[in-house]
Amino acid sequence: MKLIRKRFYPEEEIDISSDQIVYLDDMILVTKWLPIKKREDIKWGASCIYFDKGIKISKVYGHDDRLIYTYCDIINTRKDEEKIITEDLLVDVVVYPDGSYRIMDIDELVMLRRENKISEEIVLDALHKLNFLLNDIYNGFELDKVEEYLKKKE
Repeated sequence: MKLIRKRFYPEEEIDISSDQIVYLDDMILVTKWLPIKKREDIKWGASCIYFDKGIKISKVYGHDDRLIYTYCDIINTRKDEEKIITEDLLVDVVVYPDGSYRIMDIDELVMLRRENKISEEIVLDALHKLNFLLNDIYNGFELDKVEEYLKKKE
């Protein structure tokens, strides 16, 4: 299965097929991965894409295998029998182990819309998905099942 990550800013398309697929069905994709570029702070990560929610939840681990943070991407996905393409809709939420969180990159969403590089529909879709994600965070819902699937794999 080919995995492609597409971004509007910076504009790029990256083949991430080297990510290990841990679990895949019609609702979710769980992967385990190494950073694309070597980093001093991150050793590895695991991600869960919720196709129906348009959210990718990534657990990011340091070199001591401790959770650094949970990174939540707002995305669109397209999939067929040969590939899965995730399109990053710019807005992200980082949730730290202590429960605090940070919303990121709304400025990039606004900038690209003002420059007519993305449509109003994309902006509204990103904000709609962000609202659902934040409600889950506010209500204390478990964000993902990444660890559950990793344990099943062992």
